[in-house]
Amino acid sequence: MCYFGGMKCLSLLLSGFVFAAVLRAAEIPYDTLRERIVEDLASGGVWQLPDSKETKDPVAAANAECAQLLASLGPDGAWPDVDYANRHRTLWAPGTHLTRLLTLATAYGVPASPRFRDPVLHEALLRGLRKWHAAHPRSDNWWYNHIYAPQRLGEILLLLQNGGGALPPDLLKPMLERWRAEGADPTRKGFNTTGANLMNISAHWCYRGILTRDAKTLRIGAEGLFRPLCLTEREGLQHDFSYHQHGPQLYLGNYGYDWLFLQAAWLCRFRGTPLAPPPEAADLAVRYALEAYFPATRGAWYLFNAIGRQQASEPTRGSAAKSLPILRWLERLAPDHAEAFRAAAARLQKDPKAPPPEPYARVFWRSDYALHVRPAFTFDVRAASRRTNRCERGNGENSLGHWLSEGSTGFTRDGGEYADIAPLWDWHHVPGTTVVDHADDAAIPRRGEWGVRGKETFVGGVSDGESLAFAYRREAKGLPARLAWFALGDAVACLGAGLGSEGSAPLVTTVDQCWARGPVEPAEALTQGRLETPAALTHAGFRYTFPEKGVLHMSKEHRKNNWKRVSSTQNAPVEGDVLTLWLDHGAAPRNAAYAYIVSPADRPAPTLRILSNTPDLQAVEDATGRLAALFHTPGACRNLTVSAPCALLRTPRGLFVADPSQSLATLTVTENGAAHTLTLPTGPLAGSPVRVR
Repeated sequence: MCYFGGMKCLSLLLSGFVFAAVLRAAEIPYDTLRERIVEDLASGGVWQLPDSKETKDPVAAANAECAQLLASLGPDGAWPDVDYANRHRTLWAPGTHLTRLLTLATAYGVPASPRFRDPVLHEALLRGLRKWHAAHPRSDNWWYNHIYAPQRLGEILLLLQNGGGALPPDLLKPMLERWRAEGADPTRKGFNTTGANLMNISAHWCYRGILTRDAKTLRIGAEGLFRPLCLTEREGLQHDFSYHQHGPQLYLGNYGYDWLFLQAAWLCRFRGTPLAPPPEAADLAVRYALEAYFPATRGAWYLFNAIGRQQASEPTRGSAAKSLPILRWLERLAPDHAEAFRAAAARLQKDPKAPPPEPYARVFWRSDYALHVRPAFTFDVRAASRRTNRCERGNGENSLGHWLSEGSTGFTRDGGEYADIAPLWDWHHVPGTTVVDHADDAAIPRRGEWGVRGKETFVGGVSDGESLAFAYRREAKGLPARLAWFALGDAVACLGAGLGSEGSAPLVTTVDQCWARGPVEPAEALTQGRLETPAALTHAGFRYTFPEKGVLHMSKEHRKNNWKRVSSTQNAPVEGDVLTLWLDHGAAPRNAAYAYIVSPADRPAPTLRILSNTPDLQAVEDATGRLAALFHTPGACRNLTVSAPCALLRTPRGLFVADPSQSLATLTVTENGAAHTLTLPTGPLAGSPVRVR
């Protein structure tokens, strides 16, 4: 089912608008649509492979490359360094041919280009297109065949048309026929026609419809593009405004980027035409951008938890700088939010004058994910339950990422803390996780690809918009744990209770594993590799406070490795200094526990106080009276009692509860003797916060 806002169905509105478009086909402004697409291509608004970097001036860059590309293009339209027979799943060499043709087409088809309508470029483009059609390159990865190549081809042909160039019929007709036959069909159901994949396929149908002035093709493309513009319980935009792809799996970046890029682009391109969806439809894209997508970035980088296997795919894959065109489109769609979009753009470009993000917190109950944004830092945590998929591996990517989704946490100030660190990580020490520490990569579990479901039931939390509590209760055989995170203001308390393991390898909780960026204080702790606690340690703008007796272990190592360690298709060396902080619970512990608090080092010391850290109750409060608690059994904390396990948060904004198990029908909360019996949300809102008062 599709919902909009207060459960209002949008699907009928969408079907109505595309049907009306057929009736008014004569009103479709094909030239305007083409010109808008060309304008986007000229300004850097081109859909790109995830590792691409936006070119600030694509037209100038294209003209600068023309001479070399023309000189190296053979008489048969081929570039000698391109292997047209290559079928690789992730490093598909023939794609380079289309990228180079797009460069020539940009110089030829953009009116502001010095080589606009240059006959030399026109002739080279025809040669290159004939070669492409004759070679008929194919990849063993359907994505290149059904999405990447058809989209690039559509952009090239629209630029060629915009420059007044024409394809001879003996080339145009068979090229269009093959494009139609092999470019996938958005009207057919399949694994590749949901969410962002559906939209990417639909986009090149729109290109083809505009190019050929075919209203039916354009209608099919538009309907496919906007079909995912709704809240859904399947793949796509969820009711908490997180995004799922490849099953119930969090993807704010990567596929979530594709979704937002294409929605924002085509909402702008179709504005004022018969193919534009209802005005309120754009609100979904704007809300996703403001409430999930951009909060999951810091500086120019995505938070690693938010981008799935992209974390361990290839260099710069975690860069969010390619989102800049999205912000330009969103500003046109929602001018009331222009200030927020401009601020986000400034942060993506690392502008030192950029305003910091506003305080914001959300538990994404559909995705087992929590996000806490402050002006000084961002914290996030990701887990998995029976309702969601673990962070996937596939296409040879993220081969060591099994422990992601086990309560993995990130603490970022400028976004660079974990940027491109994946090949150097000790993957038994994923930040935030409590797992058995083995000696080498071979001990990392390697279960199925493409969507392994979690096993736990009590996963989730509660938020009031500025603070949150999040639980991951692990019942896995041989590895029990009650893990809790409480983010109140500028401090995050991280608690673990009821910890256990089996075997001779030690159980460890990794506090952090990040780039070593500056001194560690106290310096002697790093020299000794340990710090007796209670104590505090600072590094790179963060303070790690350990309020209980124990030992913090640490190391700073200069590591060297290669991206092929985590992504089989890569061959890029990487090295750098990595700082690791961890707590060692020993071999086969029973009912072990830990507690630490992370806060900005340049702010006053945290005032969080741990009220309880047991398998039954984990709770903290701060000096302002804010209280956060995770009840694993019915119980009491301060002047509050609850009738069933739940997450609870009391702040000046009110008293809120949520059901991390998403199984309760009702919950009774008693405060100062006054009982409140609540009917809890169901369906896609199960697990969402409920205000008690």
